[in-house]
Amino acid sequence: MTRSVDIDLEFQRVLDVGLTVRRLFRSGMNPLVHGEVCYLLNDDGLFDWRREQSPDLEGIVSELGQARRDDAMVGISLLFPDSQHGGDFLFHPGRTMISCVLSINPKLLSGSSRFCDIGWYLAHLIPIFAPLGLTEFEARDSM
Repeated sequence: MTRSVDIDLEFQRVLDVGLTVRRLFRSGMNPLVHGEVCYLLNDDGLFDWRREQSPDLEGIVSELGQARRDDAMVGISLLFPDSQHGGDFLFHPGRTMISCVLSINPKLLSGSSRFCDIGWYLAHLIPIFAPLGLTEFEARDSM
């Protein structure tokens, strides 16, 4: 059985997906995971992730932020700055919640072979999201 590690972030106002993704990029987040950009345009509810090796990054960000997708989940896989740790950033319908599914080489707590260092992730995420109206977060590390 595999572990599931995620952080849900809630905001007091609706987020603009394109602006938020660009903010993540400016903070040093890397969209190239194993040489590809992976993103989700969940128009049909089937959660089919797309992968591109030679991406038009601005086109992908624009597509993620299109108003016609406001009622669908969209997402992008990102690596944290200067690391090989990352996950999927999922923007929920309504755009007041983001789920970070920490599935790419999770950073483990020192001395643990099992539990994720959630504090390390929060130390990166809170400064990015607090100015956007972050009101609460919930973190889980479970089987």
